Amino acid sequence: MQPAEWELWWILIAAGLAAVILGAAVVLSVLIQQRRFLKAHREFSGQLIEAQEEERAWVARELHDDLIQRVGLIGQEVAGLRTLIRNPDAALHHLTGLEAELRDLGEEIRRLAHRMHPSVLDNLGLPAALRTLAQEVEAADQLPVRVVVDEPVAPLSPAAALTLYRVAQEALRNVVKHAAAGEATVRLSREQGGASLEVVDAGRGFDSTANDMRRGLGVTSMTERARLVRGTVRIVSAPGRGTRTTAWVPGNGG
Repeated sequence: MQPAEWELWWILIAAGLAAVILGAAVVLSVLIQQRRFLKAHREFSGQLIEAQEEERAWVARELHDDLIQRVGLIGQEVAGLRTLIRNPDAALHHLTGLEAELRDLGEEIRRLAHRMHPSVLDNLGLPAALRTLAQEVEAADQLPVRVVVDEPVAPLSPAAALTLYRVAQEALRNVVKHAAAGEATVRLSREQGGASLEVVDAGRGFDSTANDMRRGLGVTSMTERARLVRGTVRIVSAPGRGTRTTAWVPGNGG
């Protein structure tokens, strides 16, 4: 075999080895990425289950500690009316209190049902649902919330609209719990073939680049919700400079 032929063989062997090494590297990279994805998926699944259990526990506490006890009290009031039937003034006083308690109980049940799923979102649309959410936050937590809607609103699928609503709900919950802000602003606008939602406050802020913040259950939930509808969520904050949560989802059919 001539030297030139030997060189050609060595080139072919080297090329073959390089191809094998490259293929092995690609396979190894794919396996690593799959393991990372499965690990992240398991972590998120665990967090999601934890969030669901937390929500169920909250509903159970509300039902047991408040609503059920109030129903029991109403039952006692009704039973007490039997002894007051001969005293119209006393009976009228108890009936007035019973009427007020029933109104409050109905409002609590409505609030509980709304937390589980906002019917106004299905019936009146996202802008109305955001305004209702703002009113509820202001009434329950004494946090003024200004809602700004840039008309016309981009057409959204039900899943995308619900995603933006849940992001607003979670962001406002964080403002109430952590921001110590005097007010918050929710803005809904058209952007890049879809809809953008911003929740802004001028509260104490935090380091939004910290790893523990990025792994937080609330942030994970918002991010995963947006990902499922091909959207995005971005949170920008700094100590003493407030927080801005921005979510974008594609328009219906976008």
